This record gives sequence, structure tokens and C-alpha cells, in this order.
Amino acid sequence: MDEFRLIDAIHHAVRGPADPRVRIGIGDDAALLAVQSGQVVVTTDALVEGVHFRFDLCRPADVGWKAAAVNLSDIAAMGARPLALLAAIEVPAALPERAVVAAMRELARAGAAHGAPVVGGNVSAGPLFVMTVTALGEPVNGRVLTRSGARAGDIVLSGGFLGSGSLGLDLLGSHTEWTRRFPTLARAYRRPEAQVGLGLGLAALPGVHALIDVSDGLVADIGHVCAASGVGALLDAERIPVHPEARRYARLTGRDALDAALSGGDDYRLLAVAEPSTAPLCEALGMTAIGSITARRGVAVTSAGVRVMVAGAGGWRHR
Repeated sequence: MDEFRLIDAIHHAVRGPADPRVRIGIGDDAALLAVQSGQVVVTTDALVEGVHFRFDLCRPADVGWKAAAVNLSDIAAMGARPLALLAAIEVPAALPERAVVAAMRELARAGAAHGAPVVGGNVSAGPLFVMTVTALGEPVNGRVLTRSGARAGDIVLSGGFLGSGSLGLDLLGSHTEWTRRFPTLARAYRRPEAQVGLGLGLAALPGVHALIDVSDGLVADIGHVCAASGVGALLDAERIPVHPEARRYARLTGRDALDAALSGGDDYRLLAVAEPSTAPLCEALGMTAIGSITARRGVAVTSAGVRVMVAGAGGWRHR
């Protein structure tokens, strides 16, 4: 299939119901979107074969889903509503066109689940399969949440289980025969869910001061909040939510489930910082209080009231 036939096949694969916000979509030199708020939230991220995924661990459809999810998670971390997706893909000659179409179809499916149609992109040749996705969103009521608003005395809350993504990668890479035994871990790595609804709910609470998604590990990402806000954080190891499958898998393999929660990446759970009076409202949205913000810089972890870890540069790093 040549380039233009492939583009046509992708166009048919990602086509969805008409969206009134999309005035011009795929098929022209650029898209035209109608944005009521007058502001646009923009993020971009790439999934690179051999760095972020391997085809022996994931299907092409999984790659497409995850490419959408990691970008939509960044939109959620701003407390914004998704608007649209664009995808620039690099396709190696040896990759079958059906794999490319499957990845793009699932990208569109994941975007559509959050009201973000695919409105454009680009196709080029390359040595590896790469999906670079740009996600657009818009603030609700003019408010966006950032990393820089945390204050001493605030509560740190997690939007779900941590460590499942990195243990899922370990499972798929080292114990593929156990995939059916630990389906939650496998899915956490292959098909993370962007917490868009939670982000919108948090943006509606004035007492929420900062928000980030956990993509590089809990310690690293709360560290980003602390650095941006000029504060520190104290995390309670006993309160960090770890999925029962993660605990069972860790016991069987000699892994440390808590270490995976603290330092593993690929979770894409939202991490909120809120004033104490707002924390119960965050918990009502499904979040778990796991620590507090301190005036003393740095990130520390306690267990049974004893400081067990003073964090440096934890978390995933590309270099």
C-alpha cells in the first residue's frame, strides 16, 4: 500500500460521528476547531518502538490506545476537557498496513471515548514505528490546574493504584505465561486509562491547588510538583494504594510492590494536592490521601511513622 492509499485507509479507520466543534477535519491542509472557552490546552508525546513499547509485548491496537491515553492523561492533569487529537506516525517498510490501520483505529477509539476525535496528522517512512500524538483540550470555566500551586499543609492524594504499570511491563517481559493470571497488571501497562472525568471533577474544586499525572513514578512526579511550588512532600508508605495483583505478583517474583509504586512509571493516575478541607471531596471522587506537603524541601517516605526514604531523583528517566 502506498502512502496515499494508506492515508485513505487511516481516514476511513478513524472516521467517527460528526462533532460540531470540528469545522474542518481530515482532508485539508489543517483542521479548524471551534473553541467556546477561547483557550486551548495543548500537549504532545511520542511512543517509540523499542523505547516505549515492543510488538512482542503489545499488539498494534494496544500501541494506538496507549498513544491516545498518555496524551489525554496530560490533558486530564490540567483539569481540562479533551477537544481533539492529531497523530504523526513513522512507518517502517516491514510493518504490515493492517497493523498501522489497527493502531490508528484504536487511537481514534480511545480519543472518542473522551470526546476527542482525530482531526489530522502525518504519515512518513522511518526505521521504527513511532506514534507522535498531539492532544488538544479546553479549560472548563477558564480554570486550569498546574504543578505550581502546592502549599505547606496541603494533602497529597492519588487517583488510583500505583506500581501496576511497571509491574505489568515486568510481567509481559519476564513471565508472559502468567498474563492470564495477572490480567490487571497486563492491561495497566498495555492500555492505561486517562482519568479525564476525575480531572474535570478536581478542577471544579477551588481547594485543589495542584495536579499532575504519574507517568514517571510517584516520587519523581510529586517531586516535580514540589520543585514547581517551592515546597516538599512527606508520603506515608502504608497509605499508598497498591493493587492486590501487584502484591501477589511481587511476592511470587521477589519484586517490591512498594518500590514499584514509588519509582515505577506508566501508571497515568492523577496526583492531586488539595487543602485539608477539600481532601474529603477529593476522596469522594475516588482519590486516596497518601501524604502531605511540607515547607521543608525534598520528598520523604515514612513507614509506621519512621522515615524510611529520602528521595532523590527517583522515577523513570529517558536519559
